[in-house]
Amino acid sequence: MGAYGLKTHIWNNNFKSLALLVLFPVLILGIMYAGLLLYAGYVEGRSAQAGFAFATGALPTAIPATLAGVGAWFGIAFMGHQAMIDVATKSKSVSKSQEPRAYKLLEALCISRGITTPRLKIIDTDVMNAFASGIREKNYTITLTRGLMDSLDDEELEAVIGHELSHIRNKDVRLLIIAIIFVGIISFVGESVVRGLMRTNMPRTNRSRRGGEVNAAVLVGIGIAIIAISYALAMLVRFALSRKREYLADAGAVELTKNPDAMIRALQKISGRAKLDAPAEVREMAFENPRVGLTGMFATHPPIEKRIAALVKFAGGREDSQSRPKRTPRADKTEKSQTRRRPPIGRRGPRL
Repeated sequence: MGAYGLKTHIWNNNFKSLALLVLFPVLILGIMYAGLLLYAGYVEGRSAQAGFAFATGALPTAIPATLAGVGAWFGIAFMGHQAMIDVATKSKSVSKSQEPRAYKLLEALCISRGITTPRLKIIDTDVMNAFASGIREKNYTITLTRGLMDSLDDEELEAVIGHELSHIRNKDVRLLIIAIIFVGIISFVGESVVRGLMRTNMPRTNRSRRGGEVNAAVLVGIGIAIIAISYALAMLVRFALSRKREYLADAGAVELTKNPDAMIRALQKISGRAKLDAPAEVREMAFENPRVGLTGMFATHPPIEKRIAALVKFAGGREDSQSRPKRTPRADKTEKSQTRRRPPIGRRGPRL
């Protein structure tokens, strides 16, 4: 169901995780260097040559403090990311006695593959969704919504749990968590540099009042540009993660459960009811993240229709028309236009 095998996918995820860990301190220092250049040129009024000399000389002094701050934040996020996710989603841990059905399905899948059973958490909402989280085996967690558990039968719920368990087996979860931490630090530092410069009082020089206003406008423009670049970088990292991970997780669920029809029925039931009230970073990890906007250019998940088609084509699944995903008005209109009866051959249509 993918252009490459599972082992290659896991290796690729490990490589991306390592690359992000190596790359993010370099980018942070680059943003700090840009901030020093802005400070030298637009706050102190230095020339370009003097500004570069100032930034180059000041950067070695700023490196230890910058790396220490970034390391501290990364450590806090690394160790406490699950607590942050729990607060953001209002999820709570449950025991086997509280949720015997879900635990039974989860444990059966883990035992069949010799996997350590992740912790189970529940979100009390009618929304139908699920996600896996964690970086190490000790803190892997699968979170299910109450709406999902109440609406799916045992086979369908097992398929969704198998999907999330496949994300853990494929190392998708670790890559996503590292990417979220990485993106958050880049955005935070970029905004901090710009806000610090905005709050700095520019010194009075011999320049005219009009010249000072122009330079202030340039400073604002560069500050906005840095914010835009920071967020653009965050978006690039966020959406650079391959959507194939969802197809592979669907395939992994079928491999675990031997039941492609259950996965198809689960996808059909979840379609249109998966909008989770959570930060965008958490929704990226979810079983389904509905697309926003007119196009799927920035979608983190492939459309459910394509996931079902892949299961039918490659896994031998059968689509259930009774629980087929709801069509959008645009799709219905397009289908009607395509099936509209053509005029008989030889009869001319109306003049335009």
